[in-house]
Amino acid sequence: MSTSITAYDTIAAISTPPGEGAISIVRLSGETAVTTANKVFKGKDLTKVKSHTIHYGHIVDPETGDLIDEVMVSVMLAPKTFTREDVVEINCHGGIVATNRILQLLLGEGARMAEPGEFTKRAFLNGRIDLTEAESVMDLIRAKTDRAMQVAVNQLDGNLHTLIKRLRQEILEVLAQVEVNIDYPEYDTDEMTTKMLLEKAQTVKKAIEQLLTTASQGKVLREGLATAIVGRPNVGKSSLLNHMLHEDKAIVTDVAGTTRDVLEEYVNVRGVPLKLVDTAGIHDTTDKVEKIGVERSRQAITQADLILLVLDQSQPLTAEDRELIAATAEKKRIIVLNKQDLPKQLDTDALYQLVKPNEVIKTAIPTSDGMDELDERIAKLFFGGIENSQGTVMVSNARQIGLLRQASKSLDAVIAGIDAGMPIDLVQIDMTAAWDKLGEITGESAPDELITQLFSQFCLGK
Repeated sequence: MSTSITAYDTIAAISTPPGEGAISIVRLSGETAVTTANKVFKGKDLTKVKSHTIHYGHIVDPETGDLIDEVMVSVMLAPKTFTREDVVEINCHGGIVATNRILQLLLGEGARMAEPGEFTKRAFLNGRIDLTEAESVMDLIRAKTDRAMQVAVNQLDGNLHTLIKRLRQEILEVLAQVEVNIDYPEYDTDEMTTKMLLEKAQTVKKAIEQLLTTASQGKVLREGLATAIVGRPNVGKSSLLNHMLHEDKAIVTDVAGTTRDVLEEYVNVRGVPLKLVDTAGIHDTTDKVEKIGVERSRQAITQADLILLVLDQSQPLTAEDRELIAATAEKKRIIVLNKQDLPKQLDTDALYQLVKPNEVIKTAIPTSDGMDELDERIAKLFFGGIENSQGTVMVSNARQIGLLRQASKSLDAVIAGIDAGMPIDLVQIDMTAAWDKLGEITGESAPDELITQLFSQFCLGK
């Protein structure tokens, strides 16, 4: 990947969310960013100001002379910018009309509407960031918890990039030694080169495996944990959802079957982002609408990463309870034994014959009893091995995880080939494949199609 600044046309986009707010920002990047902005700005001559300065003035329609808005304009000259191009940011009053008018004026003066993620793509193509750092930009924007934000910041700081670059350099050094051995066998022995290849393959594979141990946690932080709250009607599922959300999102009554559809909400539980799904009570019914809700509830069970199975301890264990226990047996789950504030009717000995005692959390939702223990159990289920993500290098998306696994398989092939006594030049092919796969993570050996597809997922203005 070239690190030299590349000439592109000038792009423009609104970088703040649509709607009303204190300010909106219209961003330009490219060779003519300053001159384009200067055509619609009434104030200082932007072509003569120093880099990284901000200037008060007005945006004016150059054709009609109409005053559009009072603004502050930041001028940042290459190469010390996010894109390593000239960048101008126009800070105007928040609002759809004024912001769009300013953008339209800039497009009329020769700027082009930016594609999704094009500012970040230019930062990558100009060597400002690598692919792991580019992906972390979007992870930072989408972070739903402090922990997810910290992982994204670590990647944005280049922690993963630095580790991958070091591993690739170690592989490259041993590949160079193999080439010397092949070209000048009189200066080395096959035994020494083979030993060096084996040791390096084992060392790099160990480092990759350590990264992959963070994969499930990193993926959860990035995408959220799909969590289904299931149980038969009127056991307290909606009350549990409302308590975890700290607001009354779901209707709660003592009438069975009140929840007839699937409700989805995000919540932060001890740094774990949960996508909570409150399902309709699973039971036999002749009501057509309820039947649809029950079927969606069963689908939610199959798609969930975590099941919160709610049982009512004030009633005996039913056949429907037993059916749900069996249906969730292969899933990660927590049995929420609810309504501890009511007289006990459920036989816990019978329950413990069906589930493990350490799966059960006893709660009384109206009084919050057991809720702290439930939060702690959820966090331990997914982050038991990582107490503090601040100093941990994590992989957090499917692309990175998949490439690490492919690199690990190539290193397995290197180790197996050496054990089988294969010629060095054949073993070298698998070592080179591992080097290439690690390069795809950072973008150093990624195909253009992948780069285009990746940045298309970004928002406009970023």
